[in-house]
Amino acid sequence: MFLEQLEPMNSQTTGLTTQGEAQAFYNSLNTVGLRHAIRNINTELKLEEIDGRLVPITINTEQYDNSYVCSPYTAYISYAKEELGVLNNLLLETGLKSVIGLASGALKLAKINQTVSINNWLVSTNLVPDWSSETVLDFTQSLSQRYPNHSLSIRSLNRRTNAELMQTLQQQGWLLIPARQVYLFDNQSTEWWKRNNTKNDQRLLRKTALQYVSNEELFPEDFQEIETCFNQLFIEKHSHYNPQFTADYFQALHQAGLVTFHCFRSISGRIVAAIGLLTQQDIITSPILGYDTQLPKSLGLYRLLMAVLLKETYETGLLMNLSSGAGAFKRMRGGEPEIEYTAFYVEHLPQKRRWALCQFAKLLNQTAPHLFKKYQI
Repeated sequence: MFLEQLEPMNSQTTGLTTQGEAQAFYNSLNTVGLRHAIRNINTELKLEEIDGRLVPITINTEQYDNSYVCSPYTAYISYAKEELGVLNNLLLETGLKSVIGLASGALKLAKINQTVSINNWLVSTNLVPDWSSETVLDFTQSLSQRYPNHSLSIRSLNRRTNAELMQTLQQQGWLLIPARQVYLFDNQSTEWWKRNNTKNDQRLLRKTALQYVSNEELFPEDFQEIETCFNQLFIEKHSHYNPQFTADYFQALHQAGLVTFHCFRSISGRIVAAIGLLTQQDIITSPILGYDTQLPKSLGLYRLLMAVLLKETYETGLLMNLSSGAGAFKRMRGGEPEIEYTAFYVEHLPQKRRWALCQFAKLLNQTAPHLFKKYQI
């Protein structure tokens, strides 16, 4: 049976400061080995001091087969091609294929992947600090001078949690390019907690025959099963462009206190569903999520994981960013959609590259938000 009180873990309860988190993240990847930790990541990872705190940055040149977490080309072109099927509109799908094809060549000529990604934790949703105008000016000038042939980029910005920063970035010449639609659960209003779907999920959580496994109850051998669950859902069912995390990396994140795991074990003792939570800037995210997709849907494994996450959100009083995908499911539980953007700084780049990226930003700002909202991408 599920424990009535979850044990939330964040930077306060683990004793990790933001400074300590960045160093622990860097050390975990170095210990495991970057290519062994995340199979489809090829990047240079460094720690940068910004506003007196360490922040991870990734540096890339081309690497077009990279996961979207450090490849803008993959995010906007490769991943977008795979998402066309969800539109269920053949005419629109055909038209967008042509547009994506044209954009593909243009973005390669613009060297969109030649970028320094700031505050990149190599997960689906980076939680961005609330940097001041002076701080933005400082790191923009410093990094553009040190990397004169690279754009600067910041992923995972939305107007609900980053409005002031987004305004600051635009005022200082950064481009904002729509990336996807994410779903937020805000404790300023807990109407979502009272919804029938949410209540039904909590009821399932209380009645499930599966054994709940807390973060402290995991064994070393469990992490291989967590990897299998993650791969079945995010890699095999969705896209191989998602970051391909490994069991060794999951275990390193667990040992470092960076990620809190909540799992479910079958009667046979096998982990069949798992979620890993990362809490920063007083916001909860779930970069690790998976379950055995071969088991009967009647077990409600995805519902169980979402129930754990929503219970954690409600009990901690924090805001939760549930990332993108499964839009109908999340809206039925009260998730509020927000357009997420990636910011690019290109003012120091050659004119042709700058022009191409500015035109791409203009095109997507005119079309993408409408498509994201209409088709819940």
